[in-house]
Amino acid sequence: MWFSVILVSACWACATATASNVTTPSQQSLKGRFFRVVTFEEEPFAIKSTSNNETTWRGFCVDFLDVLAYKLQFTYELLEAHDGHEGTYHEGEGWTGAVGDIVHGRADMIVAPLTITSYREDVIDFTKPYMEYGIGMLMKVPDAHAHHDYWAFLKPFELEVWLTVIGCLLGVAVLMVLLAAMRSAFTRGALSDEGVNLGTTVWLSVGWITGDIAVPGGISIRVLALAWGIFTLVVVNTYTANLAASLTVKSLQTSINSPDDLIGQTEIGYGIFEDSAFQSFLEHQAGETGLETLYGKLWRELQMQEHGLQRSLHEAVDRVRQGGYVFLHDGPFVEYEVLHDEANNCELMMAGNTFLHRSYAIGLPHGSPFTEELTISALEMKERGELDELRTKWWPASGCDLHGGSNSVSSAEGHEIAEFYGILSILGMGAGLALIVAACEIAWFYMRKNKTVVSAAVSTPGIPETPEEMVRRVVRECLQESKMAVHTPDITS
Repeated sequence: MWFSVILVSACWACATATASNVTTPSQQSLKGRFFRVVTFEEEPFAIKSTSNNETTWRGFCVDFLDVLAYKLQFTYELLEAHDGHEGTYHEGEGWTGAVGDIVHGRADMIVAPLTITSYREDVIDFTKPYMEYGIGMLMKVPDAHAHHDYWAFLKPFELEVWLTVIGCLLGVAVLMVLLAAMRSAFTRGALSDEGVNLGTTVWLSVGWITGDIAVPGGISIRVLALAWGIFTLVVVNTYTANLAASLTVKSLQTSINSPDDLIGQTEIGYGIFEDSAFQSFLEHQAGETGLETLYGKLWRELQMQEHGLQRSLHEAVDRVRQGGYVFLHDGPFVEYEVLHDEANNCELMMAGNTFLHRSYAIGLPHGSPFTEELTISALEMKERGELDELRTKWWPASGCDLHGGSNSVSSAEGHEIAEFYGILSILGMGAGLALIVAACEIAWFYMRKNKTVVSAAVSTPGIPETPEEMVRRVVRECLQESKMAVHTPDITS
């Protein structure tokens, strides 16, 4: 009895051990195997260098592949995709790029910034993602001093606010005149406000804003002036705060913050990388449904752009440096170009945030028995922080500011004279108007003086004497008095 039980247990153990040692196609090991690994050049994933006819590779994916090869104990030869692209499907041509190399048997594995798509899933296998990303927009940092806004001092308030303040100013001035008239009319002149007219009340309203306060009139006018003073206190302080904020730190602002901002405008050109996963996505967005999507519109307008499809990433970046152009590509590439642009004074930036988030993974032939083992190894590297270390190595925290903030203009740099052209022009116009008014006042004074002299000459027989006439009159009077003294008899005698 006990012998039978022991014999059955031993047989079961042998069967289990045999079954565990059987290697099924889905459980094949990479250990000791050789692979033709294909990649394509894209900073910082795979950077190619050629010296003395010898090509070497470095980058995030190269380091990632080296760690995988060490852990799983396989060897490899790193090849470049035959057309330098990740691969798309073309009618009559089939699959191109790295995906085409796998489909046509020219390679065994893709380790590159290869995006997972449903169309590629039909022809190749993917491991679980090793990196998530979104599409970024690369553009040149706007020059804060390129265009001066001469009327920046008006910007703290919108037009409606300025019109409201002016309307309130005139309304308060008119109401003050009405209050003065009412006081005088209803008290039959007992409460008359001397010097209160529309001119003085307008200047009074302006004086509250400029700080020159002198309130004429009675208590009712003073109450209204107090209310107006509270109103102007809030308005002036709000204006001052907004003006200080806009002039002290002129943050770099761009009108492009999302792909929606690119649609319908013609000032800034834009483009994408040809034969990329993003292009394939945009192509399939156009015309799939009756309602045109945002990306469908983007693709339709992108095809009309002069530099809409870029065949070289280096040429695309050079075009961005010329200004007036946005290049839409994978976020990791955009981030790398911005962070490592110190040699060019950090003239590149990423506009807005990333969008259309997707994933990178390792590509393998359809039905490959090595997919699971590579997936597990990649996940272990994620969990242990090894992929984060590689990411820190190639996307350092230091470097240029991702959104161009390092080029912002602070108050320490001072303000240029061009920023004050607007307010200086108003001051100049005011001075010119003052001279014209002064000339008119002087002319008016002499006109009234001449008119007064003429009217006085007509209304009175005596005309003001000139100095010569006065001398003559005095001489004549003296002569007359001497003659009278000669002809007048002496009364005492």
